[in-house]
Order: sequence, then structure tokens, then C-alpha cells
Amino acid sequence: MSRARGTIIRRGGRWSVVLDLGLDENGRRIRRWHSGYTDRDEAERARTELLSSIDKATYVDPTKVTVKAFLEDRWLPALDGLVAAGKLKPSTVAHYRRLATAYVIPKLGRTLLVKLSADQLARFYATLLKDGRRRVVGGEDAALSAGTVHAVHVAIHRALKDAQRWGLVARNVADAASADAPRAQRREMTERLWTPTQLRTFLESVNDHRLSALWTLFATTGLRRGEAAALTWPDIDLDAGRLTIRRARVVVNHRVIDSTPKTEKSVRTIGLDSATVRALRAHWAQQAKERLAWGPEYHATDLVFTWEDGSPLHPDLITRMFKRLAARAGLPPIVVHGLRHSYASAALEAGIAMKVVSDRLGHSSLSITADLYTHVRPEVDQAAADQVAALILGGV
Repeated sequence: MSRARGTIIRRGGRWSVVLDLGLDENGRRIRRWHSGYTDRDEAERARTELLSSIDKATYVDPTKVTVKAFLEDRWLPALDGLVAAGKLKPSTVAHYRRLATAYVIPKLGRTLLVKLSADQLARFYATLLKDGRRRVVGGEDAALSAGTVHAVHVAIHRALKDAQRWGLVARNVADAASADAPRAQRREMTERLWTPTQLRTFLESVNDHRLSALWTLFATTGLRRGEAAALTWPDIDLDAGRLTIRRARVVVNHRVIDSTPKTEKSVRTIGLDSATVRALRAHWAQQAKERLAWGPEYHATDLVFTWEDGSPLHPDLITRMFKRLAARAGLPPIVVHGLRHSYASAALEAGIAMKVVSDRLGHSSLSITADLYTHVRPEVDQAAADQVAALILGGV
């Protein structure tokens, strides 16, 4: 058991924890200050955690830890431990690791963790917005999107929150830098989706495509890419016209893994319209023929959407396939996730209640649906203007 002791001291309006770590080789007392706590209770909790880390031999002198060392040696491994315990998704840790490796460590890695300041973070965000892209465009540095820079800020904030909890920093300086971290500036939603007419044009253009049922399902349910890729036949009741989303196939570090859906509410059962049911029945019959044609070489799985030999589709392949088919149809380019946006927009324009649309999409809260889809297309806005004016003015 460690013989280290910790004392709580008040200096001005703040509280500090002073650790007594014994004597050095010259007989001098070794003390380490952890300062900046707002009240005695907070300092007492920090003292307990610090002494516990000493007992467990995990204490690190905060004055010597760089941002790089903290992220690589302490924070990311701790997140990996949460994944192993089933408390965090592998895709989440992969996302944080990618942001840390690509942007944070190259620019801030040599900075001592205790010296990192809100002002330094503000300058860092500004630099990323100006020329933060790793791959040059046209021979020149390119700016990162506001959305990516905001994601970097979110990662830094979470890391520093843990650093504070572990007693490595006195406060989370990312709190003060939040105002300088750009929010994800959304493009006009109308640039990221198709109108109902364009959706119909696309579906007509892929009517003879082997995976036409997949594109129909995207357009009439708003499923996420990973949810569609993980869909199995036991998840679908064609007679009842119901579909249950239980899992997702996602790409983590270039590997495809089966995961739980994005949020708790993403596990859901939704209704299917008759046209989508017919498309799925036709797809089931086609898959049965392929199974017979391939014989013993067929990859027997319950997956709904596969290659001809039954092997699973890579989620990224769905993205690339959609891009080619959209271009062939002569439609404005959108990403495959744009089909989800297109479905949601069409549903709301059709007068479906926001709560119903939110549940069908599997959003974690109604506010997310409202935040994403409170736009109105110009044509719909004009129709509303004419309809209300006719009511008020009597059709004049």
C-alpha cells in the first residue's frame, strides 16, 4: 500500500490537492499540486481518485505528460477498455482515434497537457478551418469543414473531461473554447436530398437492377446503410408487412463488423407499404434461384441483400453502387444517406406527424428529427402561401 498522502488547501477562491509522494534520492520532499477545483467537495473527490491511482501504480506526474502521451497511452487505451466491456461502440473509438491521429496529435501533441489553454484550442480550430485538410487540393492546403472541426472539438472535450476526472488537469479548458469551436454548419437540406419526383425517377431507372428492392427499401423506409446491410429474412414479416431493425453492419478501421444499431431507439419495428413488400417478395424469389444455381458453393446466410453467391455486401460497396446509379439516372448527386433525408422530407411533406417520422427513422429524440427536417422546399412554401391566402382572402 502506498504511503502517499494528500492534503486539501484553499487558495483564494479555488481549492487544491497537494500530494506528498515521499522523499527523492536527495532527501527532499516530493510534492505535486493539483489546483483549480471550485469547492472542497470537488477537491476531496479528486484527492480520493489521485491517491487511488497512486495505490494502483497508475498515477502519472501531470507536469510531464504531453497531449500526445495522454491520448495515446492513457485515453485511447481506456476507451478500448470500455469497448471490451461492452460500454462503448468500436466505431466510436475508431472515430476518436482517427481525429486524434489525423488532427490533434500533429498540431498539439508536444504541448504539455497541463499547459494546454483555451486560447491555444481556439487558434487550433481556426487553423483547421483555414488549412487543416490532410490531403492537399489542387496543390494547396484546403480547409476542413466546420462539421469536422466541431467533431475534433467534441473529441478533445471528452478527452480533457476524463483527464480532469483522473486528476491530470485542474479544469477542462475545452469548456472555455466551446464558443470558438464551430458548429456543424449544415448545408441547405434541399442540396442533400431528392424531391419525391426525383426519388420516383431514380426507382424507375433501377427497376431492372438486381438490388432494386434495396433501393426501394431505402426510399420508402429511410433505413441507414448499415441497417439495410445487416437485414436478415427473419427480420421481415412479408405477410404482415412489418420489418424489425435489430443490428447494423458498419466499417471500423477498414473492417466490416456486426454491431448494435446506432441508438437504443434504432432498434425498432416499422410497417412496409405494399409496393415495398412486392419488391422484397420478388427479391426473395430471385435469391432462391441464385441459391439453386450456385448449389453447394452458395454462402448460406439469412442476409437479405448479398452477392449472387450469397456472400455479404460490403457497406462501402452500397455507397459506390448508389453513386453510379444516381449518375446514370441523370439526377443531382447526393450520398446514399441522402435517400434517408429524402424519405423523411417526403413523409413530413405528406403530413405524417413528426413523432411518427422520428420513430420510423429510429432517432434518439424528437428534437433531432425537428432539427434536421424543419426546412421547407420552395415549392411547398409557395403552395402553403397560396392555400393560406385563399382561406384568408376568400380565393382572391
